[in-house]
Amino acid sequence: MSAEMEPFTSSAEQGGMKAKTDSPLVTFETIDDIYVVTPRVQNMRDANICLSIREQVIDFARTHRLERVLIDLSQVRFMSSVGVRVLATLLREVCEVQGRIVACGLHGELRGVLFVCSLISDDIHQPGPIEVAASRDDGLACLRSL
Repeated sequence: MSAEMEPFTSSAEQGGMKAKTDSPLVTFETIDDIYVVTPRVQNMRDANICLSIREQVIDFARTHRLERVLIDLSQVRFMSSVGVRVLATLLREVCEVQGRIVACGLHGELRGVLFVCSLISDDIHQPGPIEVAASRDDGLACLRSL
């Protein structure tokens, strides 16, 4: 079985505070009613990989109400237009429920790509559709403050 087609695995911590769903390409976690989406690839430029991640995001969104989402991009070093499409899909799913999305772990070049695509902004008075946090903990804190 190829890495792109391996099944999901799930785990949960006692008390329901944290749940995790893994695939080789993306991890979905629930932490205090916040969904954390973590692409597990360095380069989001291969159409087949990005399509697989996008399909997994759509499947996850269909079974969860994505009101508060943190996308952890710390493992991603480069993103092409097909990778941006994955983020646009996630953004659309979050907006459908009038939710909020925060990105963390942005590296220099990736930050530039998202800025040029108008997904993030450096202007606090005119934020982009995806907010930016310096770290995963900051992103979680930002989303908990709702």
